Amino acid sequence: MSTAELLQQFLLEFEKQDLEKLTREAEEGDALAQFKLGALYANGHIVESDPVKGARWLRRAAKQGEVAAQTILGWMYEKGEGIAQNYTTALEWYLKAAEANDSDAQCALGDIYLESRPGIEANTKLMLKWYERAANANHPKAQYMLGKLLAEGTRVAQNDEAAFQWLTLAIINESEPAQKELAMLTARLGSDQIELFRNNMMANFGQMH
Repeated sequence: MSTAELLQQFLLEFEKQDLEKLTREAEEGDALAQFKLGALYANGHIVESDPVKGARWLRRAAKQGEVAAQTILGWMYEKGEGIAQNYTTALEWYLKAAEANDSDAQCALGDIYLESRPGIEANTKLMLKWYERAANANHPKAQYMLGKLLAEGTRVAQNDEAAFQWLTLAIINESEPAQKELAMLTARLGSDQIELFRNNMMANFGQMH
């Protein structure tokens, strides 16, 4: 389950009467409780929105190795939500979570390296590395981004077949932007190419199962 899915499920299921117990556990040093309490304050769910307090609890959890907290802290620093925007600090937290195989953090790193940000230069090699790791973990946005980049052929060498495969996988994983991108790609491909790409993809899929 990705960090975004984990967060959504927690916020959906958390009941107000559990807040006192959660706060006590967080104050006693439980990393998961600290993550959950930070998420509540950051999102203004059950409690009054307080991104600063949310970031404080998330940071305590993240320093204990709570991966989801590391990813969400990265988001907060990248967007400047409740805390001062700092791309370098966002990158540091994303890297910790990405190395722990969080696909949301891996995709976020791909986004950061896609174009230069204050303190961070665009880096095609690192962009591809992290998009590919996230895409191979079935992250729909990373699959879409890889497909788009490979279809365009500006930042990376154009590869229509690889683009076709990544975009198709992204669509299977419910990426709406991938549908438009695949339509543009297939519009310039011949029917024989499309059939070949589809057959090759099915053959590769069969070999993996």
